Amino acid sequence: MDEEVDTSDLPQDHYPPLALTGERTLPGVREENYWFQRHLAAYRFLLPYAAGRRVLDLGCGEGYGTDLLASSAREAVGVDLAPEAVYHARRTYRRPNLRFLYRDIYDLGLEDCSFDLVCSLQVVEHLHHPDRFMQEARRVLRPGGLCVITTPNRLIISPGRETPLNPFHIREYDHREFCDFMRRHFTRSEVKGVFHARLLRLHDRLSGRNFSQWCLEFPQCLERYFYRPLFLPLLSTRDFAVRDRPLEEALDFIGLGWKEMP
Repeated sequence: MDEEVDTSDLPQDHYPPLALTGERTLPGVREENYWFQRHLAAYRFLLPYAAGRRVLDLGCGEGYGTDLLASSAREAVGVDLAPEAVYHARRTYRRPNLRFLYRDIYDLGLEDCSFDLVCSLQVVEHLHHPDRFMQEARRVLRPGGLCVITTPNRLIISPGRETPLNPFHIREYDHREFCDFMRRHFTRSEVKGVFHARLLRLHDRLSGRNFSQWCLEFPQCLERYFYRPLFLPLLSTRDFAVRDRPLEEALDFIGLGWKEMP
């Protein structure tokens, strides 16, 4: 029998199954597998940094990434403001060192300097006040600790536009803007990129276009008879790679910032 799930901190509403709205990525959805594997690749990149440490995942969504980090961390805590996501994560992912909290990421109510690694993947582009968010992330990060922020490359996800194509995105960054954003908050920082590899890299070369853009406008016949039943299910985290350059061509940026010692 399942353990009882503590929902005392959640609004007392009925929570239906999580729906695929475009605001968050869900596992186990064939049509979403490209985006899910792309996000999961970034979480896998973080595993060595999480090993044996206390980890905070801000804007954890469905919870799959926080659960993965808990497989390596001493403790992993996922935070989200969507009650249905927190409820789902608590019911779905169970480890002794894993917790999910219903909190405002601008005002966490957690102790100063209490985490070794603070991460937030594919969240900052959704925020009206990203600098305020980063100040709160720094507050709970111990001196010498690492903050990791990922966000999509505006040049790839919204090509030729100043405003995001995704209606859930408030602000997207190109590589220069994101490097400046990380430097504003950390005296020591670096930015890496997520790129297509293996099957996706081959697809890009043969088709002459980036798959992340192509998949938004598949011809109906190709989507029905090739991409949906055959190509998308084949994709895994091995079809993505994290590299330093060229950042202007990256799918997503991974910003790493270390909090200075006193």
